[in-house]
Amino acid sequence: MEEVIEMRTPVFTEPATSALLADIYETPCADAYVIEIPVPGLKPGEIVVEADTYSLTVSTEPAQTEPKSGRRYIQREFSVRPMSRIFNFPVEIDIDNVQATLENGILQIRAPKAAAGKGKLIRVRRAA
Repeated sequence: MEEVIEMRTPVFTEPATSALLADIYETPCADAYVIEIPVPGLKPGEIVVEADTYSLTVSTEPAQTEPKSGRRYIQREFSVRPMSRIFNFPVEIDIDNVQATLENGILQIRAPKAAAGKGKLIRVRRAA
């Protein structure tokens, strides 16, 4: 069992150094990756997801980055600054079918794996 785990290619090579922490998993039938990122208080228009063949970039651009006026904070831990994170994949993803949804402060991104190239039968014809 240990050999199988060691042989697996890591799906995401960038460490979670940004404030965009994520849960990442494969779907049960292993045809897609799912990334779940908590983004409390953000609206869909404040989140940008860019897909490339082997990666996804998630960026947040909150509309309000300054503390609300009239508040005298004792402690302020809730971050509303712009953030970005790149997720790298070991296989190509189907960028035309990546989906991102925001529900209850959780951004969920589903990135299907690209279909493996299928063989094609070539018909041989007589030369003219």
